[in-house]
Amino acid sequence: MADNEEELAERRIKIVLVGDSGAGKTSIALKFCNDEFSRQYSPTAGIDFFLKNLSLGIYKNVNLHLWDVSGLALRGNMLDKYVYEANIILLVYDVTNSSSFDILEEWIAEIRELSQDVDSMPMMAIVGNKCDMEHQRTVKRERSHRFAAENGFHYQDMSARTGESVSLCIVNLAAKSLGVRLTKSDQDFHRPIVTAEIGDSVDIPIVKNRKIVKRRPNKKQITIHHFRPNFPMSKSAACSLQ
Repeated sequence: MADNEEELAERRIKIVLVGDSGAGKTSIALKFCNDEFSRQYSPTAGIDFFLKNLSLGIYKNVNLHLWDVSGLALRGNMLDKYVYEANIILLVYDVTNSSSFDILEEWIAEIRELSQDVDSMPMMAIVGNKCDMEHQRTVKRERSHRFAAENGFHYQDMSARTGESVSLCIVNLAAKSLGVRLTKSDQDFHRPIVTAEIGDSVDIPIVKNRKIVKRRPNKKQITIHHFRPNFPMSKSAACSLQ
């Protein structure tokens, strides 16, 4: 096959998201594929599927198939079907919920047992979701980083709400599975525009005529722009299987 045909040939990567219910697996998939986020929690029934097409390095047609697995699948009899031929497995937990982190050991043990007969283990990564809620964190960073290192896994904190590290983490893992390295421009493209909000609850004391006056600022948004090259936007779609 000629080099240009190799570059244009379709590449398919299966990414499976597993973890406790409520950890934010669906929110991560929605944010990555559709740039959407909902505060309303709706538990996944069985499995949901998401698709995103993009370019990675020399490969111009890479299809990322995201399998969003219900937290109840750990106790079911379908997990082997879900992780079969997976290239990447994201072990997702909620940084504000220590029990969602503790149960990762069971997920890892089950996946390793199911993968005993395959030629190679899928690439696995620990993902700490909801890092935007740092003030409510119950799983210390040192603990999660040590756990990932002991298992030989990549580790990443992310936020499905703000989009922090969601796209960059997934795209970096996909590129690694293809044996390509993202350029700095590619990495900048997959960094989100981070929006910080200043709430009405902030009190600013001001001295006026020897009295303390409390002023509550109006809510406003501060936008931090990251450089984004003029690349074509990727296509994405989502479907659900009940």
